[in-house]
Amino acid sequence: MADILVNLTSLASELAKLVSEGYKVTVLAPNDEAMGELTTEQLSEPGAPEHIMYYHIIPEYQTEESMYNAVRRFGKMKYDTLRIPHKITSQEADGTVLFGEGEQSAHLFDHDIYVDGRISVQGIDKVLFPPQPKDVKTVKTVKTKGRKLREEEEEEAVNESQPARGRLLTRAVCGLFPILMPSCQ
Repeated sequence: MADILVNLTSLASELAKLVSEGYKVTVLAPNDEAMGELTTEQLSEPGAPEHIMYYHIIPEYQTEESMYNAVRRFGKMKYDTLRIPHKITSQEADGTVLFGEGEQSAHLFDHDIYVDGRISVQGIDKVLFPPQPKDVKTVKTVKTKGRKLREEEEEEAVNESQPARGRLLTRAVCGLFPILMPSCQ
């Protein structure tokens, strides 16, 4: 992951600038085996390395203990990422924190690799990708003797309002680096 941050993106210097300005971040760092499983197709698409890295950065300071306590207390947690509008879901699994859902989930296994009050680096065992978008609502129209009946089936309703946590850092990143983050536009 460090190789991608330094050699394929300019994100390392951008993060350093933000942290020096007082922002706090948590980096979910996949281990070397997980990064080795990335295909050249996944990395060769325009902007792909940046998108992968942005999805692994949470714009708030979290330690292993704070994340574990949150999922123990609240069940599921959603953390903002720098890849707007995507969020990372976390929950407790096997006595640790599990990020993502289904087969695309990663366990927090190497905790508190680096913590200094501004930057927190937490090791995970897979590379995370945002979930594929789902249809929120399916509408069926049925005709019966001149009048229409409407049935709505909600598969999954998600509240997309962004909490105050991390909003300022997200705006700062979008303001400073709009070219690198097309999702801000």
